[in-house]
Amino acid sequence: MRVLNKDLLELPEGWEERAQAARDAGPSEVNNNASLWQECKPCLKKISYDKCFYCEVKQIRSDNAVDHFRPKKHYPWSAFDPLNFRFACTYCNSRRKDIENGRTGGKGDYFPLLIEENRATCCEEECNEAPVLLDPYKSDEPSLIDFTDDGRPIPTFTSDQHANRHRRAVESIRLYHLDHQDLVDKRLTLAAEITSIVETTNRLFPKTEAGDPDVDSAFKENVRLLGKMMLPNAELSSFARRMLDGYRHYVWVPGILRTLS
Repeated sequence: MRVLNKDLLELPEGWEERAQAARDAGPSEVNNNASLWQECKPCLKKISYDKCFYCEVKQIRSDNAVDHFRPKKHYPWSAFDPLNFRFACTYCNSRRKDIENGRTGGKGDYFPLLIEENRATCCEEECNEAPVLLDPYKSDEPSLIDFTDDGRPIPTFTSDQHANRHRRAVESIRLYHLDHQDLVDKRLTLAAEITSIVETTNRLFPKTEAGDPDVDSAFKENVRLLGKMMLPNAELSSFARRMLDGYRHYVWVPGILRTLS
């Protein structure tokens, strides 16, 4: 998960008028107007570079959906709020069991709160809620999830360091199914690729003192590849940055982290 800019969301022409008509029709007509949030799918994909908002993977063969961050079943007044829409893959959005590790994940209609008694009963009360699930639209929230070198998501904070932030990360990993084995395997493959490039580049670095054009070219190409892995349009870019950050003791790495991510 990486921070996304909700201000970049551009709605289809005339969408707000159609959405208002659907709101006026009442909660019983929410599902009959599903085409409205489906119309926004291309707009959501654009700001996430076709990646799932939650796991940062492009699921080409998956029936990606427009997820309602606050489930429309329990928050019908926000069913047509475009800022409540998230582009999500099936793994993150739909409840399912991972055959390989036996864990069940997928957000579905779950929307836990830190204080359940503050659950909203209307739009005006949403500001009183403290959601458990992390939101990529909130600039301080994606960083609450860290990763191990073998691709497994973990909370950034321990429960002793910050109980609520720890809980939010744990529940988000579970409900977004960020520990699905397919995702872990993809991260592990990327980790191996990054490690190989970094170690090769580190062997080249002292040789760049000689001014050899071939060495310089090879070094720059590797730096370009590492930078490309951290660009917003790259799959698993947050994990890529996390992996490269683990090599910041190599003197040439901090410069990439500062300027290319």
